Amino acid sequence: MPLPVLVRPGLESRRRRHGKVPGPGFSFCLGVLAFACLSALPVSAAQWTVGVYMCADNGMNDVAGEDIAEMEQIGSSEQVNVVVQVDRAAYDQRPGCYRYLVRKGGADTLADLGEVDMAEGATLVGFAQFLRSRYPASNYALVLWDHGNGWYPGYRASAIFIDDSHGHEMGVAGGELAQAMNGVRQALGRRVRILAFDACLMGMAEVAAEVRDDCDYLLASEALVPINGLPYDEFLSRLTSRPTITAPELLAGLCTDFIAEYPGQQVAISALDMPRFATALELAATTFRGGIDPASDAVRTARAAVQTMPGNAFHIDLLHFLELLPGRAADSLLASFRSAVTANAWSAGFENASGLAVWFPDNYLGFKASAESYQGLEFARESGWPQFLNRYFGTDDVKPVPPAIAAVRQGRRNDARLWWNSSFDLAPVRYDLYEATAPAEVLYDNCDDLSGWSNSGWAVSRQQAHSDSTAFFSGSASDLTSLIERSEPLNLRNGGLLALFAWYSTQEDRHPSNGFKRDICYVEWSSDRAMWHALDSLYGDDPVWRERRYLLPAAESLCLRFRYVTDASVNGQGVFIDDIKVYAFAGLRTAVTTPDTNAVVFGVPRDSVGYYYFVTATDSFGNISTASQFRRVEVATWAEPYTRPAPFADECELVLDFPDGETPDVLIYTLSGTLVRRFEDVRERVLAWDGTNDSGKPLADGLYIVAVQGRDFRKLGKIAKVARSTGSSR
Repeated sequence: MPLPVLVRPGLESRRRRHGKVPGPGFSFCLGVLAFACLSALPVSAAQWTVGVYMCADNGMNDVAGEDIAEMEQIGSSEQVNVVVQVDRAAYDQRPGCYRYLVRKGGADTLADLGEVDMAEGATLVGFAQFLRSRYPASNYALVLWDHGNGWYPGYRASAIFIDDSHGHEMGVAGGELAQAMNGVRQALGRRVRILAFDACLMGMAEVAAEVRDDCDYLLASEALVPINGLPYDEFLSRLTSRPTITAPELLAGLCTDFIAEYPGQQVAISALDMPRFATALELAATTFRGGIDPASDAVRTARAAVQTMPGNAFHIDLLHFLELLPGRAADSLLASFRSAVTANAWSAGFENASGLAVWFPDNYLGFKASAESYQGLEFARESGWPQFLNRYFGTDDVKPVPPAIAAVRQGRRNDARLWWNSSFDLAPVRYDLYEATAPAEVLYDNCDDLSGWSNSGWAVSRQQAHSDSTAFFSGSASDLTSLIERSEPLNLRNGGLLALFAWYSTQEDRHPSNGFKRDICYVEWSSDRAMWHALDSLYGDDPVWRERRYLLPAAESLCLRFRYVTDASVNGQGVFIDDIKVYAFAGLRTAVTTPDTNAVVFGVPRDSVGYYYFVTATDSFGNISTASQFRRVEVATWAEPYTRPAPFADECELVLDFPDGETPDVLIYTLSGTLVRRFEDVRERVLAWDGTNDSGKPLADGLYIVAVQGRDFRKLGKIAKVARSTGSSR
């Protein structure tokens, strides 16, 4: 049985290595400020400068002393500079941040920086600038030292660097680490030769992709790292005894030393050749997007058998996973990633730790909880891996993030081009752009009393509120079926929109038999109070007030209700609803359906009141986002006449725009001015036409001028006739 491993996250105790204790000179040698004057002298360029960036302003405070003492056993040499920047916790005898030049038997204080935020990227970049200016070298090795937990964002998720004095963490998802390392590369004027993580679980494809352009080699463990971390004495001994050693040789030896340092414990470590990793990442993009079927039995079998990482069961060994899959695509990608692993070592029990981990949750809820944060990673954006996982789980109940209309531009021909933000979703998304006229608020309820509702089980609560001090509350007990139904139906003859603010935290968990356990609040409508249709299902955790906007169908008597259903097991805090509004439209149509994030609405008719556009997103699983905000477009000119389709081949519709009360003639001319077709006293704004002239013969192919002529009104437009339809239309 392997011995237990004391690991970096959250430990108060530590294991002393045999024969390696903090050097007796550490406590005072580091504090001798008299040595600071020596640091003013520039040092000649060496073969290597090793910079160790130690964020110890947390529970790792005492361990930092042990590791620096270990470095002192070897120290710097003429060709190897060893420079440490360490930030200690407030309870340390010497709190704050210091820089040291480590020498054999001690360390010289180079700078007292005071209290700094080691989780701030600028602090890391400043350290790199210091190394280049004061300790130039042919090769730079940078060690990032602290807690670690892979790619995860958020304070105390332990991505990398927790600075307790500032309550700050440097995350990986979201680009903080990538931005900092890009700054390091610029500060050094080159890529870091070796970037090493002395932290747990950082040997991930997600982490590597963030720093691939900033280092030549990456050293990290895909597993937990014992509390004493890397063997700095062996590392520096190899380097100082042979300063001309190549990076691959040094890393291979260091991987071997690391395993030897922890006999009987489950440990693993590897080194990546980053240019080769970048090549493998390019191949992964095509493989995960189509080369491997994620819904196949082979993938499920591989996931069940793959090496997972103690400390985080959502991390699997990527190479082992590919090795378990059949097929040429998996074999090719496996070979590419294997070529990137330039060194790899493991202890007993980790034989399938091949050198690189990847995030692969073992259940859908675990995937769903972090999928949006995961999209902040370069690996997620480039590899197709999150889409692969989404198809693997085969279920998707997550609505696309609501789009937001960002800009509108009007053209000279009453054309309106609209742009909106893309919706986050792991499945392909299409967008529906709606055009509404004259939205009128027909209901507003600030949820301070239940007088307009038929209620069974809901209450007015002061626990949470979006505005004022109250909101409707579902309750939070077991076995609920709480109903709140609007007493008076709404007249939405031409459709409408429901807007409300919601805050909720309900039970959502896995169940051994049926897959999921959920307490759900249904937002529903009905035209007869007998058959109800769900607009949304609120469940899980979203304890932030968010506006939700739902398209309502056309109905002369439309009823609304909220229905909260719980089971007999654990409950969450429940659901809060506030500021309920309903808008009725004078007109509503779907203007455009498109996979793009922009669209053009052609020939918008004149309307001084204005048109109101909004967008929804629908993914391939049928999940529909809530609607965007309204964007008003005022059209003060009459639209030019045009055809649908445009161009047309034979039968088509002439779309016209003219003032109310007018019954204009519609005249069609050749470009030379010959009248070929006349429609008199037109009353409808859409005119069916078979594409013939006044004699009933088909018009020749070409361009024509359309004149819409009334008593006090005239508008011209151009149309085009072709031999057969091109398939394009407005």
